[in-house]
Amino acid sequence: MSTPPYPLHPEPMKKSWLEQNPYWKIPFGCLTLIFLIALFVVVLMTVITTSLRNSDVYKQALAQAASNSQVRLQIGEPLKPAWLISGQLNVSGSTGNANLSIPISGPRGKGTIRAIANKTGRVWRFTYLQISVDGHPASIDLLSIQPPAERDF
Repeated sequence: MSTPPYPLHPEPMKKSWLEQNPYWKIPFGCLTLIFLIALFVVVLMTVITTSLRNSDVYKQALAQAASNSQVRLQIGEPLKPAWLISGQLNVSGSTGNANLSIPISGPRGKGTIRAIANKTGRVWRFTYLQISVDGHPASIDLLSIQPPAERDF
């Protein structure tokens, strides 16, 4: 008598842990959904922040802040912008407007650059550019022209 090519009594299939515990499907599904939503928010924030950081108005505001002697005195050098920038940036061809709030820090303190600018003819013109330094009541106006410090010879 010949033997069959397959067993006469097959072994039962083994169930996975999730099939053995079906009540865990709902919490795992909810956690997966929460993870995907959080991932979407992180990607969206990264794209928005990167586009603001690459704008000319952002770079000009940071350059003016870094070149100001009062800012260097109160916040210190090097001036480091924080990761999260808030505000609006609207550009359409050679025109646009910006309203940004840029947190900055240095070895001596922290502050926030507040910049409002309009773009006409590919040139950004600031209408408001001030830095409020944490712990100091007065803000630093980066648009005002200040005379050089007097010296005693």
